[in-house]
Amino acid sequence: MTVTIYSYAQNHPRIYKALVVAKYNDLEVKFDDKFVMGTTNKTPEWIAKFGASQIQKWIVRLTQPFYFTLRHAVAHYKDGSSLVGRSKAEEAHIQQWIQFVDISIAPFLNQWVIPLIMPERVPYNKFTETTATEKVKNQLSVLDQYLIRKTYLVGERITLADISCATSLFLGFKNVFDTAFRKNYPALTRWFTTVINQTNFKAVTNDFVLCETAVKYVAPKKDTKEKKPKEEKPKEEKKPKAKEPEPEAEESFEDAPKPKSKLELLPAAKMPLDEWKRQYSNNDTPVATTWLWENIDLTTDYSIWKVDYKYNDELTKLYMSNNLAGGLMNRLERARKYAFGCLVVAGEDNANIITGYFIVRGVADEMIEEITDAADYDSYRWVKVNVDDAEKQKINQVFAWEGSVDGKAIKDGKVFK
Repeated sequence: MTVTIYSYAQNHPRIYKALVVAKYNDLEVKFDDKFVMGTTNKTPEWIAKFGASQIQKWIVRLTQPFYFTLRHAVAHYKDGSSLVGRSKAEEAHIQQWIQFVDISIAPFLNQWVIPLIMPERVPYNKFTETTATEKVKNQLSVLDQYLIRKTYLVGERITLADISCATSLFLGFKNVFDTAFRKNYPALTRWFTTVINQTNFKAVTNDFVLCETAVKYVAPKKDTKEKKPKEEKPKEEKKPKAKEPEPEAEESFEDAPKPKSKLELLPAAKMPLDEWKRQYSNNDTPVATTWLWENIDLTTDYSIWKVDYKYNDELTKLYMSNNLAGGLMNRLERARKYAFGCLVVAGEDNANIITGYFIVRGVADEMIEEITDAADYDSYRWVKVNVDDAEKQKINQVFAWEGSVDGKAIKDGKVFK
């Protein structure tokens, strides 16, 4: 069996998950060297195979006709793979730890590390770094306490939980979890070094080197161009003359503040999104949604998108599905000023779905970059909807977490506001 991966060079930690799993499952791996991010993934042929999305983080193909967008799919493909658990209870335990790290640690670790190593992609913000660092430390303490008496996260041998969680923490141990930092998490450090030194792991990451000195933010140097000395002119006899008005300084285009998002260039919305969020937070949902439909302008200011999890048939426990929905919300920090959304979990254990609606700034037919940039974006199907009376009723139910969706009673939900 051959695994083909489509991705971009900077995506190594995510790709490692598939590569290590492939090693354990004796799958041959190759990269599509013709793949160009932003070009290949927008062709009709690509969309026909993988669905319509702005940017796929990465894709796995296991010969025709199997195509997967999830990094864990390779582990589940091979029948009888011990990586996914030897019983239903063990499988649930594995998923618990994967979701714990993916939801409670990875998003904040990315907020901490990415601006330090790729400032051209995510601008550095001291407050964001401080907040994210504290959240990571708190959750690492939970993991460390659990691992005091454990060699692996689940059972007595390596599983998908170890592979997924270790690769999710890869950027931390490589860039910011330095020697002093690791002393506070001895069990976690012991577990991480045990996992990354497994033969199948080393075949992918080679000899991983733990961070000795944490990467720190360094402010860019100001552009100090050398000024050319003025040519000296022959001195002339000074003559008294009338004082001329000083010329006004020309406004430099470069000095103008640059918008953080192209959405900032849009005309002011008739309905401020923050006001809708206050209405939703402070009133009963029927009162709030009545206000919404009276004030929102869907012709010039906002669009509404239906959101459905692509892999509902893989969902098990209701609380795990709700945690998964929360994971998407945690990764949408860039969209905080430009979107509002609700995701609900409907159904019952082992037969449930994740679905919902998002209000998004702008009326373009393509989703805004602040949402497509989220790591979980490609796990969901986003469809811009025409909001008629029937659609309004569905949106009202989702925003209220009441009623049913596709015949399944709404049980829980998450709100992004």
